[in-house]
This record gives sequence, structure tokens and C-alpha cells, in this order.
Amino acid sequence: MPKKTQTEDTALSTTTDTAIALPDDLLGELAELGALDALDKEDRPLPFWIFNAKIRLEDGSWVPKDTFFNTVSELCKDEIDCVLLHLRKTRRYAEYIEGVGTQVYCRSDDLLEGITEDGEIRSCDSCPNKNWGAGRGRDAAPKCGIVYNLIGIDLEDQSPFIVRAKSTSLKPVQKYIARHFARKLRRPGGVLGDYPLFVYQTRLSLRMPTDNYSVLSLEKMGTCTQDQVREFTELYKYFKDSARVRTDIEPEDAGDESHETHDAEFLSD
Repeated sequence: MPKKTQTEDTALSTTTDTAIALPDDLLGELAELGALDALDKEDRPLPFWIFNAKIRLEDGSWVPKDTFFNTVSELCKDEIDCVLLHLRKTRRYAEYIEGVGTQVYCRSDDLLEGITEDGEIRSCDSCPNKNWGAGRGRDAAPKCGIVYNLIGIDLEDQSPFIVRAKSTSLKPVQKYIARHFARKLRRPGGVLGDYPLFVYQTRLSLRMPTDNYSVLSLEKMGTCTQDQVREFTELYKYFKDSARVRTDIEPEDAGDESHETHDAEFLSD
């Protein structure tokens, strides 16, 4: 059962486990042991911070739509101060069914081929489910949508996480990247490049354009130091390896009610 912890003013708690304080040489020795090498990515998934999900707390109340819920710690946050490391773009054809939850019919991790719920492999290029209309009227959103899987480090406890941005939350991510990262790196000779996401600290929050759903907002909070950028570069290399991270996990008991047709909001710096 999801846990809801509260402070004295009844606000949702952000308390999480913290790293064990050990000297660097001992930490290095422990890391080299490979103590959990028998486990693969299916056995140790990264936590998701999810929103727009139907999750009941221990006191019988529901997680507010404008609150993040952690699928591992089962705690809630209104904001996440973090460093984003990597963005993985995938496709997902899913439907929320009242009383049942989220039914995933097909997903693609490489945007080339999708795997259906029956194990059938389909070519994304020729699949009609990614087109507008798709048998539901000319102006209906595609059944299969793009998903931005944002892998980041929570600055509160230095723990990795994933946030999914889809449907109405795609636009604020696109604008945030275009404003601060895409073609912002000037190389010798005037050649433009892209900054990685981890050169800045980012605050994730949620805004509700209506009472029915929330959209993701991203705010640039500050520049990382040179030492931090070097550290995050190594973490980026680690998490960029798709063999290490699963982004296709559906949280248990979480009904996805995200909307497909409304305009998203964007919070600038």
C-alpha cells in the first residue's frame, strides 16, 4: 500500500533514505565487489516519479494530480530539484481503463520496431497507430505516442530516477531543451553543438491548466560546477547504456489518466 508521510502542517513528506557515510576508498572497494551482479535490469528498476496517476494512500485519500509519486519509496513531492542526465525517446500505445488500470498494447524502445502485448513485432514506420486519426476521426490524436523518458539525479538524496513526459507534457520539455541546450554550445570555428542536460540544475514541478490533469514544468535553477559536470558525465555514460535501464515498467496499482489533446504549459527560467 502506498505510504503518505506528513509533516506537522500536513504537507506531503519528501523524506528519503540517504547514502551511507563511508570513506572514498572503502566505497570504491564495495563498488568493485559486484555484490548484485546476479541481478539484471529487470530485477532492480529505477524508481519513477509519476503524476496524473490514480494512487490511493494509506489514509484512503488519493495522490493529487499535481504531485509526484515515487514508485519505489512510495513518497510524494511537489517539486524535484535535480540534474537531468539523459533523455531516451520511445513510443507507447496504451489506454487507461477505469477499474482496470493502464493497458499497454504496444511499445517501442528504438522507434523502429514495436512489440505488442502478444509479442508480435511491428514496424513503426508503417504502423497506422502513430498517425493522426487512426480510425477515430481526422483530428483524433495518434493512439501510439512519443514518450520522453528523462533520467536524472535527485539532488536531495543523490538517487537516480525516471520521469516520463508524454502527450501534453512533451511541449514543455521540447521548449526547455530548445531554450537552454540545443545548439547553445559554441565550438571553435563557430560550429554549434548541443549542451548535455547535466550542465544545469533543473526543477521539475507540475501545473494544472484545468482541474482534470497536470502538465510537467521545467525550470533552470543554476549552472553545475566543473567537478559536477565531470561526475555527471560519467553517470550519463552509465545510464545511456540501454541495457542498464528499463523504461517500459508500468507502476503497480497506478492508473494513467494523462490527457492527449490539451495544450501544455511551460515555465521559463
